[in-house]
Amino acid sequence: MKTLIKICITSVMILPAISAQIINSVNGGISGSGYGVNIGLGGTVQQTFVPGPVNNPSGKSSTDGTRNVFWVHGLNGDIGSWIRASTASEFQVATNFPARKLRSVSNFTYGQTGGLLDAGRQVNEVIRNTKDNDPSKDFIIAHSQGGMVSRGLLYLNYCTKPQTPPSFGGLVTFCSPHQGALVLNNKSMFDDLTQEMCESMAKGPVQERINNLKFKFTVLSFIKISISGKSFLSLSQGLIDEFCNGFSKYIYPLIQNAETPGITTDYEVGARLLNEMNQCTDGNNDLSKFPKVAFYGVEPKNNLMARTLLWFFKSSQIPTYFEANDDQYLIDAFQENFNKYYAKYTEWKNKEMNYLNLYNACKKMNNNCLQYFALANEAAKMSNYWLEGIQFMQGLDDKYKRIIGALVIKLNKKYYCICEDPITGRKSKKEIAQPSECIKSDLCAVEGELEIERIEKDSDGVVLAESASNLPGATFPPQEMKNSSHMQARNDLRLRDALYLLYEGGTDIFFKTNRK
Repeated sequence: MKTLIKICITSVMILPAISAQIINSVNGGISGSGYGVNIGLGGTVQQTFVPGPVNNPSGKSSTDGTRNVFWVHGLNGDIGSWIRASTASEFQVATNFPARKLRSVSNFTYGQTGGLLDAGRQVNEVIRNTKDNDPSKDFIIAHSQGGMVSRGLLYLNYCTKPQTPPSFGGLVTFCSPHQGALVLNNKSMFDDLTQEMCESMAKGPVQERINNLKFKFTVLSFIKISISGKSFLSLSQGLIDEFCNGFSKYIYPLIQNAETPGITTDYEVGARLLNEMNQCTDGNNDLSKFPKVAFYGVEPKNNLMARTLLWFFKSSQIPTYFEANDDQYLIDAFQENFNKYYAKYTEWKNKEMNYLNLYNACKKMNNNCLQYFALANEAAKMSNYWLEGIQFMQGLDDKYKRIIGALVIKLNKKYYCICEDPITGRKSKKEIAQPSECIKSDLCAVEGELEIERIEKDSDGVVLAESASNLPGATFPPQEMKNSSHMQARNDLRLRDALYLLYEGGTDIFFKTNRK
């Protein structure tokens, strides 16, 4: 579904000139999906992702005995990334989640600076040192990049010569970008966003004229900035830079995915190796029948950045088993911060009006009133500094969505020939392909209509659903994890339900694992 916002323009000649301006406005958050007061060009209809059918059963039965399950972490993860789910799967520690006849193996480490194939070989070494006499009964459960690393290992097994039998028998992925991660293609946009964020939000606090005091300010209600021993009599770019340096170190955990070299380049959208891995399934019966299923998260589209960001700052493994469920903390924190900025904006706007009233009253008495006029101008500047932060927060969610590919803005031009009947004076309107198709006369003129398509796509806050669900050669349809963000999906209730379904044989029967 798409939302079409039509903007009529009386002259076709100005269409090209305003296109960039409208794009910038839309990108700046006119949609109202940021925080505070909703501002909109019109309503937004969401584009809901529905995966296509899969009819590729592996035909493999599961084992009645104990099997190894290898838990492979994602980018910048470690052996603790899956600790809650791996423990709950092996031992009876979680409520309403029976332990299974399996042995959890999560002591994986692999290099981040090489490629997917290099990391796959490292994972394979751990598996080979752990496997039993029948490795075909074992399987991998992998998160995000870990799923791509595991697929890289299968690529080495089945798509390079000489072919070698894999050291495991099945693959389950959670939130893995099987068709690439646009966030990696757009990593430079993170730098732009961070710089714009800190500058827009710094101007108001820095300009507040705090003299010879240690400057402390809390941004977004959880990022504490401290600058000591400065004079704040006037806005200084040096102070802005110092503020931004402190701010960026708190945002870095979110953007480090986009900055990690080497391995991430292999699963950017359009990456050569990614394309080869996806194409290898075609005609490769062994690989296409290898048991594999993908789970993908879909977060609500409102406040998407705050929902996602929370579980980058706070490990999803901190809550107890399958309890990383509450997304509200950062949403409330962002709104609280918006309210602070709006209050400061209102305070200075009121001062501006008061000084202007004093100025006007003073003029009636023929007194020297310039001091009031100067104070009104100063107050206007201050209100505008706070307003910059407000406007940035209103558009923040849209800016983030564009980086990960969850928001697409398209501009379509349409032309109409408007003619007036010389007798009746009535006007007719006919759509034309090009302005030249309209007969030039005093009675006819060309009108242009700019159609803005605003398309919002399902995602887990990092990876699009259309990518995470599309595992080539999957032997069972992809499974949605509703309300799960990218990092949250490693320890929330939807993960509990997903693993229960998997172990009970509700996906490919290969993964059915008996209860203890």
